[in-house]
Amino acid sequence: MLDEKSIKRSRIAMYLNQLIGSFGSGLASPFLPYYAAALKFNSLEMGELQASTNLFPNLMQYFWGIISDKLGRRLIFIILGGFVSSFMFILYIFSHSPEMLISVVIVQSIFGAMVVPAWNALIGDLTSLSKRASFIGNLSFYSNLSMLFAGLFFIVYAYLFGYSITVYYIPFYLAGILGVLSSLIMLYAVEDRKKFVPVRKVRFLRTLGKDRDFSYFLFSQSVYNFSMAISWPLFYITTVDVLKASFFQVGLINLISLLFTVLFIPVFGRMIDRYGPRNFMILTRFLFVPVPLVYGISNSIIWIYMLNALTGFTTAITNVAFLAYLLDVAPREDRGKYIGIYNAILGVVTFFGSLIGGALAQFLQLYYSLVISLLIVYLISFSGRLTGAILFLRIKEKRKYPEKMTFRLNLFH
Repeated sequence: MLDEKSIKRSRIAMYLNQLIGSFGSGLASPFLPYYAAALKFNSLEMGELQASTNLFPNLMQYFWGIISDKLGRRLIFIILGGFVSSFMFILYIFSHSPEMLISVVIVQSIFGAMVVPAWNALIGDLTSLSKRASFIGNLSFYSNLSMLFAGLFFIVYAYLFGYSITVYYIPFYLAGILGVLSSLIMLYAVEDRKKFVPVRKVRFLRTLGKDRDFSYFLFSQSVYNFSMAISWPLFYITTVDVLKASFFQVGLINLISLLFTVLFIPVFGRMIDRYGPRNFMILTRFLFVPVPLVYGISNSIIWIYMLNALTGFTTAITNVAFLAYLLDVAPREDRGKYIGIYNAILGVVTFFGSLIGGALAQFLQLYYSLVISLLIVYLISFSGRLTGAILFLRIKEKRKYPEKMTFRLNLFH
């Protein structure tokens, strides 16, 4: 086992990785769909782009998770995957057609998928059960704080130089450089090779069949995320083409969301350690339900600002609660595999969700105006989210936590 000094050293590396890498990704990742909208991608092309960013990162995580568990290694996946995927940000600058940009995103997603299961498994290896959510919350806090500063940089830069689509070029370039640097910082981290045990052969369907709690959680999350994904590619069309947001306003939307996430992440990290993640997961599912409806009826960018304050608050819970629950439900020796299964299935359902949402909006425009077409798809997304949120009411807590919430979100209890 690692001694306290090695654990502290690895945690420092992880914090630095989040601070530097998240500043870089904060200059690029949130603005990729807006960049595509500025390139005049239509609804179908936006759906294809969003679908690609949903499918490949999540689907490949299943396979990378298996390999990571079998080799008993985390760091090589984090470093190599982060290095290559970060470099792809620079190639955004030269990708002006849907085919080229989507191809770059796919390559980036495949290598980026190396990082997530190994990173999440490393968190589990370096933390105790009683402090896990707090550590996740702290990592997420520093990550989002760094992205907040990146957002500030972007809106100032966009305010001064945001007269054409080239406003995205410098941020994309910086994102690539900083992402590569943050990956190399993980060379400072330490992992205990003897700590890992040989991986049992856990088949995909057999895992789902035997673990009923995990299967139901995954089913509920799949229904919900499919419904979410239907509206994802259309948010950016509403923002850019319907509400005519400027580059500065696009940056401000992202900044507001990050600000509320940063403010509340530490609070929810401590609360989840005390009360468990279940009720917090349910809360997030219901709070995200009205999002597409607000986009569908908004006639001013002010409504989008207000909505992103709410979603930033909700994301603060999501960033901690869902990973904490996954680490609770997954056996120690199969954490990478469980996380991989979870992300692979969600990747598939969100792929089809975004593809269907974009294609449906494009088809509806043959008969209706852009605004009405988007509203119809938003209503479908709203209904599906509500259904998924109700399913979450039957999810069970996987272990005992120090305290119980006096208010239980369980209509079926």
